Amino acid sequence: MDLILSIIPFAGSVLMTYYTYENYRYVNVCLPGVFHCERFNFIVPRRIRLVLAVGAAVVLAVLGVLFILNMYLPALIISLMGLIIGVYGIYLQVSHRTYCMYCLTTDIILLISALIAVLNL
Repeated sequence: MDLILSIIPFAGSVLMTYYTYENYRYVNVCLPGVFHCERFNFIVPRRIRLVLAVGAAVVLAVLGVLFILNMYLPALIISLMGLIIGVYGIYLQVSHRTYCMYCLTTDIILLISALIAVLNL
C-alpha cells in the first residue's frame, strides 16, 4: 500500500522535473499551463523559477521515499512547509491575475501528501 501512496509525490516530482527542463530550455516563452505568462515572468524571474522547480522536484521525491519507509511524521512536516510556501505563491498568482498550473498542481500534491501523512499517523 505504501508503494501505491508514494506514486502521488513521485508523479509530482516528474512533473516538476519536466517543468524545470522546459524552463531551462526556453528562456522567455509561454509554457503551456502558464496563463498571462508575461506577468508571471515579471513577478517570478527565471532563475527563481528554476530554483523553486528543482527544489519542488527534490522535495516531492523525498516525500515519496518517506512514504515507502513509513515515515509519515517527517513527510507531514515537509508537506506543511511546502504548503506554506505554496499559499504565498497562490497569493502572488491571484493578486497579479496570472496562473501557473505546474505550481498549483504541486500545491495540490503537497496537500494530498499531507492528508495521506495525517491519515497514516
